Amino acid sequence: MSGDGRQRGIVQLGRGASPAQPELRTRQPLQPQTSTVQLTKQTPRARITGWGTLQVNLNWSVTAEADLDLGCMVLTCDGTGTAVQPLGETWGDLDTWPYVSIDQDDRTGETSDGETVRISLEHRRQFKKLLVYVYIYEGAADFRTLGGVVTVSAPSGTWRIHLDDSPAGATACAIALLTPGRDTLDLRREVRWFTAQPWLSNQQLIDQAYGFGFDWVPGSKPPL
Repeated sequence: MSGDGRQRGIVQLGRGASPAQPELRTRQPLQPQTSTVQLTKQTPRARITGWGTLQVNLNWSVTAEADLDLGCMVLTCDGTGTAVQPLGETWGDLDTWPYVSIDQDDRTGETSDGETVRISLEHRRQFKKLLVYVYIYEGAADFRTLGGVVTVSAPSGTWRIHLDDSPAGATACAIALLTPGRDTLDLRREVRWFTAQPWLSNQQLIDQAYGFGFDWVPGSKPPL
């Protein structure tokens, strides 16, 4: 628990890894996108084509002195799922299940690279849905002064999502939902805000809203 009664952090219990399955595909030429597209409430959707790696990067203001945790809930078509996040050191893997990884835990916002979730587009047909989220582990009451910016980049383009409309007290945000299309991975801006409660953590609230059905247990990080 935090000093205000909220659960500080929560870890998803493993549900078992699915064996890697070969991907059969025909590669198509990419149509490069030359500029960054802003995803907003009015234009929230994008289609990601091609293969390679999709990157979702989070950066926030160093002056905020806050520890934000970026994460990704993953559900594959066989019903297997997990949450890739720094808490619990569930770093994931790009080359084997769940085909999603996170690079580091930026505890202060001082790292210029922030935190980055990577998703293998080579295995996109095995995904049922992916949800990228962020929550405050410690150091800030809500997101209003954190200056959070999310950049989604893939071989076919770059998209940006600003986390700049947080209500007072919001401690977590469902950033973007990714679902497979016929020949794409479809991206939808969510920016849906949540406030942790003593009886429900940030991750549990997000999970309930999007129907992943994971089991969660409290977790904590060692002091800096």
